[in-house]
Amino acid sequence: KENLYDNTQGSSLLFDTRTGVLRMKTYRAKFEVEVLCEPCGAERETTVHVVLRGSKLQPGPLEGKAADIEGAMGFSGEDGRIDKKRVSITKGRLGDWWSKSRQG
Repeated sequence: KENLYDNTQGSSLLFDTRTGVLRMKTYRAKFEVEVLCEPCGAERETTVHVVLRGSKLQPGPLEGKAADIEGAMGFSGEDGRIDKKRVSITKGRLGDWWSKSRQG
């Protein structure tokens, strides 16, 4: 079993994302919070948007075959493997989103 988590903010945010409790604006919308992504303002702030599509988040968004939400969140692929590079990118994007969304 591969360990995806280390003692970083990205790991904590990845855990929250995988368990469905990341406090995105769509999660908080029941409290009448604006739901557009704070960093880019282009789309609703959803897991798919933040992890795969947010254009103002770094590292840049994944494209092509690498742009599936399950793989980006560290779930194993058809071959039973976890792509740690993609997970690392996801952690970076989540950390960048967290910082930028708290500034505004």
